[in-house]
Amino acid sequence: MESSPFSRMIHAAKIQTSSGGRSWTYLLLKQMEEHHFAWTMFSATGEEAATPVAAYSIEEALRAARSYWKEEAFRTLHCGFLYALPERDEHGNNALFCQMVNSYSSPNGIYFEEQFGHNCLVQFASQEALELWRKLTKKP
Repeated sequence: MESSPFSRMIHAAKIQTSSGGRSWTYLLLKQMEEHHFAWTMFSATGEEAATPVAAYSIEEALRAARSYWKEEAFRTLHCGFLYALPERDEHGNNALFCQMVNSYSSPNGIYFEEQFGHNCLVQFASQEALELWRKLTKKP
């Protein structure tokens, strides 16, 4: 396991918390155990609260969250595009929050992705995802 503080954090999303659509609450997908992924709510004060949404894989956790929060306009954050190296394709795949953090934390943006077994690069992350990363790394 990595020594990064985000080694257990996988992805981030948001839901509307008011009927006017002006207020959003962040959700964090965390890996609790090898095959256990759970969503937590991240408040504006920096506190996390558990939610009942959990699954055995990342894909299943995303599916469960979309279903559970469909009335609250569930949306994942755009964490950029993941490119595999050395054969960098032209389109890339949507990156997870943890992949964005790994790439943006490295001096040249390239990091080794154990899941794929080769180097990767993430580019074009949204400002919102980068700001959430800053909030999460801010020391009290």
